[in-house]
Amino acid sequence: MKIRFIDKQPTTTWQLEAPAYYAFYSNVNPGRTDSTYRDQAAERRLGEFFMRNTLMFNGYADQVGSLYANMNLHKYF
Repeated sequence: MKIRFIDKQPTTTWQLEAPAYYAFYSNVNPGRTDSTYRDQAAERRLGEFFMRNTLMFNGYADQVGSLYANMNLHKYF
């Protein structure tokens, strides 16, 4: 296994598709919405029929929340 360091933030598929709605940290902050069409507050998981609330930091708030402690989550949603 290798770890590669790069000098620029990589672009994600979601950023290419809809950059106004999906930032690099997409779904980290489900409270960040600019549109009712692409609201990230709810999600449908694979294999499930009903929508559910998206959890902060994809459900790993206890484990990774400190990594985002000083980050502007409105700007870097």
